[in-house]
Amino acid sequence: MAKRDVQPNKNVKYQFQKLKMCKKCQRYSVLKDPICPVCGKYYKKVDQLVRKSVMKRFILEAIWILTVTGLAVLFAPTAQIMYYLAGGAMFCISYIIVTSIFLKSEYHYQLKKRLRKDLRKIQAGIRFDSNLAKEAESEGQLEAEYEKLCEIGDFVYSDEVKIRQVIVLNKLPLRSGVEPELERLIPSSYDKNFVKYALKVLKKKRARFTKRCITYFIRNREKIMSDFGEDALIAIADTALRMKLYILEFSSFIEEFLPDLPKERIQRLCSIIHANPDLDWGSLKVRTIELIGRKYRNDPDFKRFLVNERIISRS
Repeated sequence: MAKRDVQPNKNVKYQFQKLKMCKKCQRYSVLKDPICPVCGKYYKKVDQLVRKSVMKRFILEAIWILTVTGLAVLFAPTAQIMYYLAGGAMFCISYIIVTSIFLKSEYHYQLKKRLRKDLRKIQAGIRFDSNLAKEAESEGQLEAEYEKLCEIGDFVYSDEVKIRQVIVLNKLPLRSGVEPELERLIPSSYDKNFVKYALKVLKKKRARFTKRCITYFIRNREKIMSDFGEDALIAIADTALRMKLYILEFSSFIEEFLPDLPKERIQRLCSIIHANPDLDWGSLKVRTIELIGRKYRNDPDFKRFLVNERIISRS
């Protein structure tokens, strides 16, 4: 897999700062390539272009004020020169102070105005970036395609981009020493490609499965059962036993697959329940005790749990 951090791009504070433009082609892009592939010119950051434009207008207006003030002083009667000079200076200083106060607001206003005006151009630029990713795939450069899709995905939050990334990741092996991305790629609806990739991650990096991932599997359990079989859901129930909070959150789901879980996971569940007697485990605790009483009655690893339950029952 491409060596990419699982966190969003930290080089920018706001996502619009990723947007850049080729002034010659008038084409927008969000890819990290510094040079336009069409004309070979360097891209310019859109926020920097807008800031430069605002500052340029501010300087030009200040120059005009100084020019008018200078002409007024030049042609003023000798006795009134000082009045014109003082008035012009005060006006210029007031303009600079007031403009400086509202400069940031003006910058954001002009930026929003430009982004709204060039919305279609921005969309066309994103499509062009997407086509560059497809070209990388056709050339067999899967990691390059994935990197381009990640750059687009950091700017455009859509299932289409997420699924395209997942399809590429399914073609790449999970590399040791690199944390696989998962939660960022969760789509809003069921997708077979994502489930396939998530199960691949589950086998190598169980810790990458968060509450959102488990919830996604439970919400789409029927379709997952149809496409991947019951073992996929058993694996998710197994994963939910990693944390006490997950056990409480998904107790009914775990309870359903309790008989299919391996011995060491049942033992872990018993240990957590035993260590937290004040928590409301609901029917999960009852079903767990029933299971070990039926399946592990003579197993010494479970003896202390059964003894403890007998003591509690008698008391």
